Amino acid sequence: MQKVAIIIPTLNRIDFLIRTIHYYVSINSPHPLFIGDASDESSEELVLNAAQGDIEIYYYHWKNLSDRRTLIKLAEKASQTSSLNFCAFQGDDDFFISDSLEKCADFLNDNSEYATAQGRAISIELTSEGPYGDLKDFGVYWDKKELNGETAEKRLEEIIDNYWVPIFSVHRLNEFIEDISNGLETITDRNFGEYANSMTIAMRGKSKFIECFYLTRNIHSGINHESRIDWILGKDWYTSYNELISSLSSLLSRKDNLSLNYSSNFVKSKFDIFLKRGLDGNYSLKHFLKYKYSTYIIQNKFWKIISQIYRRIKYLSLFPAKNFSNRGLRSKKSKYNKEILKILNSCSKDRN
Repeated sequence: MQKVAIIIPTLNRIDFLIRTIHYYVSINSPHPLFIGDASDESSEELVLNAAQGDIEIYYYHWKNLSDRRTLIKLAEKASQTSSLNFCAFQGDDDFFISDSLEKCADFLNDNSEYATAQGRAISIELTSEGPYGDLKDFGVYWDKKELNGETAEKRLEEIIDNYWVPIFSVHRLNEFIEDISNGLETITDRNFGEYANSMTIAMRGKSKFIECFYLTRNIHSGINHESRIDWILGKDWYTSYNELISSLSSLLSRKDNLSLNYSSNFVKSKFDIFLKRGLDGNYSLKHFLKYKYSTYIIQNKFWKIISQIYRRIKYLSLFPAKNFSNRGLRSKKSKYNKEILKILNSCSKDRN
């Protein structure tokens, strides 16, 4: 069996972290947790008490350390453990399926031409913005995601044209450290940091889709995210943009033995289209109305009740779905139902 180091950076969210630990204890996960806490105060005692000695756990308090640097330091700590060769990053409010991590690691162990592996992923939203609450909604976070290009250029084109985040995939530890380190010192904007990491990982090698339920992400609609305009006007935007183009171009040139001029033109043209696509979608009338509608529902009790009834019936059908879809995920006959219930039980108010 291949164990996978589950790498978790966290900051001032001890309740979510405790929920995550309780989940892995409840499923008897064999995979060790490596936790990097950037909070002002250490929560080591709370963390170890939550683990109850039932799971392998390593806690580090690195005050104010950035999330990307935390990822690297945690992976380095994991690589010093002789029994570990693989890792996967999760947010402190997310959940991996233990058996699926093993399947992905086993595949990578037997297929050196692949850099990452992952299965299907869902998103959940609770009625509360905190760690515990009733289920509000389901969603498909990603279905079948993989990268099949034979060259770094082809794989970079694949992920830019159909963007997803392979940071959440299973990686070899030494490769993960190297990939997350690309642009670490120069790309200071957090969004560009994610893009650089995802695209660097894609250029590393192919990514394999494994037929399994792999990951659940807890989304939070009540959080006010930075607007695209605020992002672009931020002090780090222009510098980070240039550094991202430079770092990816240099990497592509080395990987595929291409001229730096060709690589720079390719990366810039593709990435500019990617950015424009994101900006156009962000300010569509559909997204604006959806946001205003959701805000009004939260503030109005009558429409809140109506929306809850609507969410209950919108997935009903004379022919219930069993596939990997929003409706299928709600079916008790879904092959994913058992694992979903374990996750929802960990989020239950009664669990708290």
